[in-house]
Amino acid sequence: MGMFKAGDIVKVLIPNVVNTGYDYRLSTDAELGSFVRVNVMNKGYIGVIYGIGDSGLPAEKIKNVSEVFEYRLSVQDLQWIKRMSEWTMMSLGAVLRLIVNVPDAFSAPRIEPLYSFNFDEKIRMTDARQAVVDAFSSNDNEPMSVSDIQNISYVGSSVIHNMIKKGALVLCDEREIKTNSFIYEYQDTGIVKLNAEQNTAAGIIGSAIERGGFSVFLLDGITGSGKTQVYFDAAWRAYKKGKSVLLMMPEIALTAQFISRYQQRFGAPPVVWHSNLTAARRREIWRGILRGEIKMVVGTRSALFLPWQNLGLIVVDEEHDASYKQEDMGNYHARDMAVLRAKIADFPVILASATPSEETLENVNAGKYTRLKLTSRFGGATLPVIETIDMRKNKPASYSLPDEEKDTLAHTGFLSQDLCTAIQNTLDAKQQVMLFINRRGFAPIVQCKKCGWVATCPDCSVGMTYHKNLKKLLCHMCGRTATLPEKCPNCNDDVSMRGAGLEKIQEEVNIKFPNAKTALVSSDTMMSRQALERLVSKMENGEIDVVIGTQILAKGHHFPNLTLVGVVDADMGLFGTDFRAAEHTFQQLFQVAGRAGRGGAPGRVLLQTYQPEHPVLRAICAGNRDDFMLSDMNARRAAKMPPYGQLIAIIVEAEKEPVLQKFCSLLSDNVPLANGVKIMGPIAAQIYQIRNWYRMRFLVAGDAKSNLQEVVRYWLGKVKTPANVRLKIDVNPQNFI
Repeated sequence: MGMFKAGDIVKVLIPNVVNTGYDYRLSTDAELGSFVRVNVMNKGYIGVIYGIGDSGLPAEKIKNVSEVFEYRLSVQDLQWIKRMSEWTMMSLGAVLRLIVNVPDAFSAPRIEPLYSFNFDEKIRMTDARQAVVDAFSSNDNEPMSVSDIQNISYVGSSVIHNMIKKGALVLCDEREIKTNSFIYEYQDTGIVKLNAEQNTAAGIIGSAIERGGFSVFLLDGITGSGKTQVYFDAAWRAYKKGKSVLLMMPEIALTAQFISRYQQRFGAPPVVWHSNLTAARRREIWRGILRGEIKMVVGTRSALFLPWQNLGLIVVDEEHDASYKQEDMGNYHARDMAVLRAKIADFPVILASATPSEETLENVNAGKYTRLKLTSRFGGATLPVIETIDMRKNKPASYSLPDEEKDTLAHTGFLSQDLCTAIQNTLDAKQQVMLFINRRGFAPIVQCKKCGWVATCPDCSVGMTYHKNLKKLLCHMCGRTATLPEKCPNCNDDVSMRGAGLEKIQEEVNIKFPNAKTALVSSDTMMSRQALERLVSKMENGEIDVVIGTQILAKGHHFPNLTLVGVVDADMGLFGTDFRAAEHTFQQLFQVAGRAGRGGAPGRVLLQTYQPEHPVLRAICAGNRDDFMLSDMNARRAAKMPPYGQLIAIIVEAEKEPVLQKFCSLLSDNVPLANGVKIMGPIAAQIYQIRNWYRMRFLVAGDAKSNLQEVVRYWLGKVKTPANVRLKIDVNPQNFI
């Protein structure tokens, strides 16, 4: 059944969202899963043979396969595509598109002009030009095409052409992209000695790798406990057996520190797969994995969909991280799809986290996963002391602005006296401070106190945030910018700014601690991994005293001299409408707290809150993670929320409100009845308008054993979706906006 002969009619799956396979005639022998080149509507595609042709079309209407390649996906890969499609409700072609995502993989390398960065040329370094330099750095300073520079640095073509004109970018002699096989031979360098706890965990996982077969391990260790070296040990054992290994992590955790530890452990650098690779690198890594030459990759969630050969181990680091949920090109959770892939192909998976997700903990409780605990910090570092500051009793002290700013900017303080005293004591001890506030910009609300006017985005139903560094209002949904009005456009009265973002906190720190060197860390200031690495280097060199950041700083970084972490607003996120609000807040604050005291000096964490009695904050201060998680999971069980129930969100979008309302009414009229299944809605989405598209939501809920996907398929099959309506299906949604 797996082998086809010339002249056979086969079903070919192509990588687009609308197909479930088209019939083609083979002109040469091929196998099930073989990559082939075909034409659809005069457009060329690389597809895979998915089975026997079944369209029933007359023979004269069936086209020939243009080319059959020597490489293929395994039967297990095809089973994974099918199972993933069934679970996520993405089409088969949409799942395949995640795999066949390198268009030039089966073509000769492109020949195009390549440029290198001229480090000798002295030019004024703007933010845009620095982004170009970072694009080169992220690809080992290899020559790049103009399209690569644009795609990776996110700058306009005028910036690039200006740098060419000034001699900062130089045309290379060679125009053919060099092939870099990225093939490394790894070894056990023997420089790492595991402690007793690590050794026990590594031995249990190692036995499973030697034994073979599917198993899932939760490597549950506090921050700084050395989880990385345990899964490095497992990776070496699988690699030594000739298996391929994927170490998957959030992009934010792909740090120079991690890559350095990898190289020290294995004697060669990792092959890294992430979003900022040149087209040539993507092509060569993809092809190297398909040929079975590249056997170990460190990558983000998309690395799961590389054409792996003989995959024998997947590690999902920071398994709880929200970035594993993809919401752009289909809705899937990379952690769950990794476990599914391992189950079908019969090999082990390691999930690592200091704050495991409740879904993972429930699988441990059900006996499906094996938990391995690491309870002590590696190298003898002690856990930080975590305390709350009751803001009801400890009011923030206001501060005076410089004379030139007094008329335009508010000066309400957000740092309590207790936190300020702790900051001063830390600075006096020549140690470093981190202040955490998960809100970008300067002020989240710009409003007229007289008439109530609020600066809102005309394309999205959200307020615009004032960014002092940009000197503009910015919509955090669509990126639209606007000028800050000098007066209210409605009544001509003065506008005021309310709330605090990290720029506001930096202003307060600069005035209250004028001798402290400060730095901001957010997606606005850290436009590339290289920018973040420069900041990390400055922290390590003592060039920064107080770092003020969003969640980018919450994980993955080791600052030996950072002894004080202050959370400006620990209440943020506690009272959201999402049933995961408590879990996510606990995870985030716990990760932030883990940055303190990782060196020789003990750490201290202060949480500013108006709710010090809240169970999340009490659990963090007591270091009582397990009891908190148990309590939160019991609440979920009572409410039949995941992991004790299932949810599927259906988001309906249209550019015209009447079209949206009409189609939602049609869906409502056709709601099916199914035992144990409840369909709620439609209601306006939490953010009703995004980029001028209006949005409504339905929510389908059922118990853990319900087959909600079948109910939704039947329901949506009863109605025809108009061309001017977008329908998005999100199985077990992670956000509810």
